[in-house]
Amino acid sequence: MLTAENCRGKAAELLGAAEAATDLKTSASLRRLSDAWATLALQIEKDLHTVRQQNAALRQSQQTEPPKASTDTVNVADVLRERLQLSDFDGSKS
Repeated sequence: MLTAENCRGKAAELLGAAEAATDLKTSASLRRLSDAWATLALQIEKDLHTVRQQNAALRQSQQTEPPKASTDTVNVADVLRERLQLSDFDGSKS
């Protein structure tokens, strides 16, 4: 997985290459690439921060909200009532 730290390392590597380059166009291109990698590192950190905030908010809302009644439980109870009533009609229950 690509991490912000990996991106910063690549940015530093490219910046070093830009400083060592003798051709101005090559140096400028390498600096732009370095900037792009640094920007990517910042975006990864921002996205990670956003995801962590969303997860924390979700965990907090799950802890503070009272448990909701399950509609599946109500449906199961209805089915059981139906079956019990049917068994009364077919004579299997006394």
